[in-house]
Amino acid sequence: MNLSTIRPLTPEDAAEFQRVRLAALREAPEAFGSRYEEESVDTIAQWRARLAPREGYVLLGAFVDGALAGVGGVARGHTMKQRHKAEIWGIYVVPAQRRGGLARQLTEALLARAARMTGVRHVLLSVGADNGAAHALYASLGFAEYGREPDAMLVGGRLLANILMIRPLAAR
Repeated sequence: MNLSTIRPLTPEDAAEFQRVRLAALREAPEAFGSRYEEESVDTIAQWRARLAPREGYVLLGAFVDGALAGVGGVARGHTMKQRHKAEIWGIYVVPAQRRGGLARQLTEALLARAARMTGVRHVLLSVGADNGAAHALYASLGFAEYGREPDAMLVGGRLLANILMIRPLAAR
């Protein structure tokens, strides 16, 4: 893998983000809360709006040889009572770039972004109970399981569980 950069996605990246995100929803519907059928009808203006800069929210893109190869987001809690935590979501790496450490680099970059958000003390995420590779990655990065959500999603007529994980950030 020849990683060129991990950086925040901008509205100018909307077409590439749309391509990768829709591929993710088609390939792994059990890994995401949205459905391909829902997001595939969105206009390019809606995709650009998702990438507009906002405080406490960022979508990162991992670019390999100039092409978007992975994405993931982190968002701080919205209310004053929840601004001490952030959630990582939507991590996906294109099949051709898997097993080369890109998901780890992307997750580490998301953790670093969360650590720079004012007041954030820990980071949460959820992962499909059947996604052993992602669970192992997150555990290796210091995430610990704190619960399970049975029947978290209904995909193709099947109810799927999620593992809930948490990772404290270093004391500041």
